Amino acid sequence: MTERYTVEHASGIAAGSERGDYGILLQHGTMELGFYKPEGSDPQEPHDHDEIYIIQSGTGFFVHGENREPFEPGEALFVPAGDVHRFEDFSDDFAAWVIFYGPAGGEQAGARMI
Repeated sequence: MTERYTVEHASGIAAGSERGDYGILLQHGTMELGFYKPEGSDPQEPHDHDEIYIIQSGTGFFVHGENREPFEPGEALFVPAGDVHRFEDFSDDFAAWVIFYGPAGGEQAGARMI
């Protein structure tokens, strides 16, 4: 491993990005590891790839389709490609690791909980 993906490092990458709230730390094949730290609101649109959020810090609500559920640190959230989703009413310390992967349009296999 040549680089450590710490919260401090990731926060700096996100803050210094063109958007100022999302930074890419690693790309390998179809996988992208990013760090997301929006301020005030979450303006994102649906993505072309499947994604997993791992909540680093903060609390709030995650809206996915018609569902609006609370989230907390340590929680993992899956979003299939193309699904409408966003974070709402989140605390000032909210930050999440983001993993995009797979082909454009998402994986075709159905998700299952283990």
